[in-house]
Amino acid sequence: MDIAYVLFSPKGRIGRRDFLRGIILLTGVSIIVQVGATFALPPLVLAQYVLIWSYACVFGKRLHDAGYSAWLYLAFLAGFVVLQVIVSNLLMPLLSPEVLPVQAELEAIGMTGDFAGMVQAMSERAPEIARLSALTSLAALLVTSAALALAGAQLKSDPHPNAHGPATGPGTSS
Repeated sequence: MDIAYVLFSPKGRIGRRDFLRGIILLTGVSIIVQVGATFALPPLVLAQYVLIWSYACVFGKRLHDAGYSAWLYLAFLAGFVVLQVIVSNLLMPLLSPEVLPVQAELEAIGMTGDFAGMVQAMSERAPEIARLSALTSLAALLVTSAALALAGAQLKSDPHPNAHGPATGPGTSS
């Protein structure tokens, strides 16, 4: 597997095995970025934009292998966001109950109608919320990434050459 091709090129096709390898690698890097941004270097969060491109390249090539347009990745991205919110909300009381009073405090400020005050309070408390909910965020990232990886891996490869390149064999990249 040519790692630069898999992670940074939007062209071509990749089989199921290379797709899963790419997703596992990107998820590992995402975890490192998330932990680093939460506990050490907040500007590291900007690295997530590079990861979005890499995820798009990996999913795009997998979609090409199944005969679909890479633009369908936007549906996967939307699914990721929705599933991430759902899983985070389900896991928050279990894994990060200490963040719930902070959220309630911010909601109370929002209910007063003081939008500017709410935004200011949220920006002041954001690092605290990130630290308190780090375990939930990591668990949600793992669950969501696994679900979308399984969905992408289930796409059937087009056994014939298509507009995106020759057919991929099991675990090969073209």
